[in-house]
Amino acid sequence: MELPKANKAHAYLFGSRHFSKDSRCSIIVAHPGDEVVAAGYLICKLDQVTVVHVSDGAPRQMNFWEGVGFKRRRDYADARRNECVRALAIARVPRERIIDFDYAALELPNQLTTLAKRIMDFLPRSSSEIVLTHAYDGGHPDHDATAFATHAAVQLLERNGLKPPVIFELGLYPASDGRTRVLDFLPGPGREITTVVLDRKASELKAQMFDCFSTPGGPLKACPATVERFRSALKYDFRQAPNSGAPYYENFDWAFTADDWQMLARRAVSELFPRGSQPFSRD
Repeated sequence: MELPKANKAHAYLFGSRHFSKDSRCSIIVAHPGDEVVAAGYLICKLDQVTVVHVSDGAPRQMNFWEGVGFKRRRDYADARRNECVRALAIARVPRERIIDFDYAALELPNQLTTLAKRIMDFLPRSSSEIVLTHAYDGGHPDHDATAFATHAAVQLLERNGLKPPVIFELGLYPASDGRTRVLDFLPGPGREITTVVLDRKASELKAQMFDCFSTPGGPLKACPATVERFRSALKYDFRQAPNSGAPYYENFDWAFTADDWQMLARRAVSELFPRGSQPFSRD
């Protein structure tokens, strides 16, 4: 018996893959290493995985990379990418299945329309049936931009008569003290969360992936290697500011606010979707 689309995707990711052994999965993340933190062990268990890094992980602001020993932004970006390639090799993801869009970090919210179109073009070519990406939670503006672009791309595919993939979300929301990262979702009503608790062997495997990263300022500071959390994607109104209007990233000197996000998201929605249509709505 054919499983419903969402159930088939869940079975492939977390359980009975004999129901869906030919499924293709793409993981679309903002920065190199986000996928290792959120889903390194899950990736090790999957076949036919493609990873998309939307940014190169290197902001243009010199203080992010010059202060950690790099003379050029490009050198810092290359170091982060190479570390991630080595980590994904442990998960049996070859270099040809790692795609780099190469935008500078912290600039993705300014590229929402372009990103949505690039992901819309990528998904049919990759034959992706399942996509894992960020939740829209205000944790990082690049994460939110990647979530927006992925959801918009899927809706555009559907409106053009193409079969869209199922979206699952990665638990990556950081703790409020800024010193530790909690691999979870914001509290509140929503989809059931699938928690993958790593046993000793699995934790050691993920730790090996973490060991590939040594660049200061990379994504692995104080990240646990014992649990990974996922959920079927919520429906969001991306024109409303994340986290009830108080995004976590406002705590940092990134020159980016909830008001900035709303302006850019509303502009992108008007560019991507015909006037009068309702592309996004909350659960």
